[in-house]
Amino acid sequence: MYSKFDLKISSFLYNSELNKHLEVGKKIYNNHGEQAKKNLKKFIYDNGHIDGTSMKDNWFQMEDVDVFISHSHQDIIKVQAFAGWLYDEFGLKAFVDSCVWGYCDELLKQIDDTYCKKSDNKTYSYELRNYTTSHVHIMLSTALTEMINKTECIMFYNTPNSVSLVDDLCAIKKQKKEITLSPWIYHELAMTSLVKICKPERRIPILEDAIVHNVFAERNTINVEYDVNTYLKDMVSLEENELKNWKRFYQILTHKLDGEDIPYINGYENIFSLDVLYNLPVLL
Repeated sequence: MYSKFDLKISSFLYNSELNKHLEVGKKIYNNHGEQAKKNLKKFIYDNGHIDGTSMKDNWFQMEDVDVFISHSHQDIIKVQAFAGWLYDEFGLKAFVDSCVWGYCDELLKQIDDTYCKKSDNKTYSYELRNYTTSHVHIMLSTALTEMINKTECIMFYNTPNSVSLVDDLCAIKKQKKEITLSPWIYHELAMTSLVKICKPERRIPILEDAIVHNVFAERNTINVEYDVNTYLKDMVSLEENELKNWKRFYQILTHKLDGEDIPYINGYENIFSLDVLYNLPVLL
């Protein structure tokens, strides 16, 4: 992991910009989900044994991705559209976490129906169910951590569905406390604060030529703010203004945006789109 963003997308931006990319996002999501299911079924043996190490290693056995998106399942349609937008506009491959943890319950039921039912074949053994659940959940959490560790950019799709404000003792102290009801979101956010920051092997350019040419003059300043929440405080806020500027700057630098008022800048035609995002505070 190299970068992490607290993503807040307005309904206006979703309806006007992202929604048109939904079908592409659904295709990416479904492809990753099918790959995960196919891989996991290989490691449940007829004798009741489960190859936990191989299952964990193969849970996310897919092509390299650029962005890991953490989100509430209630936002799945919007997240799929965002994943499609990242691919169509920037060529970025996004991993949407729910395509795999959403399969967790299905996997558990498959295991429990086979190995945890009592002799009456109607009820489950409480002890065996606890045992299988703990194993599958620890394998998933480990696989999620490894995926976060090896993915360059982490984005948390922050909505009221994923994080809510609660009034408690913190409110008395005039503080805001953000909580999540999802154990997977909690785990993922916690891991972004624990895994080591690793700079990409490629050279990340500083867009000095673009600054000299005053390409991005008269733009709004990026709002970089840090949340008071323990795990969100280290994430850079990424909202509608930043997303629009990221797209525009990338199109200018890669000559995908034409117009009389658009300067032609050489040297950045093959720039990696995430590097433009990292340079936003400099460009604006």
